[in-house]
Amino acid sequence: MVKKIAFITAGGNGERMHEQTPKQFLSLYDVPIIVHTLMKFEQSECIDVIIVVCLSGWVEQLRILAEKYNITKLLAIVEGGSNSQESISNGIKFLLENGYNDDDIVIVHESVRPFITEKIISDNIKTCIEKGNAVTVIRGNESYLFSEDGLSSNKHFLREAMFMVQTPQTFTLGQIGKAINEAKEKGILSQSLYILMSQLEYTPLYFVDGDRFNIKLTYPEDLRIFELIISETHKYSMPECVK
Repeated sequence: MVKKIAFITAGGNGERMHEQTPKQFLSLYDVPIIVHTLMKFEQSECIDVIIVVCLSGWVEQLRILAEKYNITKLLAIVEGGSNSQESISNGIKFLLENGYNDDDIVIVHESVRPFITEKIISDNIKTCIEKGNAVTVIRGNESYLFSEDGLSSNKHFLREAMFMVQTPQTFTLGQIGKAINEAKEKGILSQSLYILMSQLEYTPLYFVDGDRFNIKLTYPEDLRIFELIISETHKYSMPECVK
């Protein structure tokens, strides 16, 4: 039976947040953001197990949090690498060495996007099964200029043709393992997973509709936006222990 694996990336240190604590461990209503994210996959009927690739030095802290908040689907916490590609490689290696199969579905999601919905999760899995992969996107709502020097532009893109990429991004375990190995052989480093897959698999990436609330914590002001989303909408239910 095909397993559905939530693969949570938590290897970044969030320098743009200007905090000593990595951004995934910053608190939102007294609960670390990574816990809010893990709870979404813990509660999802689509997910069988969870694996987290975690920033070095924070593995034990995450293990304590997972026990405290009863994240029962957590299979393993794997130490991350020096970049996103290396971190994903570490997690994929763990799965392949622990009995998971090439056909198992891996839903790769950033720990600092806590407002993922059940629909996004289920749509990713369905699209991956039907078409071979899934990438969560939203339509661009601004005009876009292309610039090589960051100072000027002589090229623009129609907003109707532009899509902003979110996570999750979903592939089979075999696909990711093959792409990671091929990237190492070719000396390709530090690519986003969806870019790496499109470059090496020679296959279209298939879209899943994202959500404008499925935002990523990047800058200090984003914490305030996160608080407003929780307090002013009904899109998110907080863990029982903090209600």
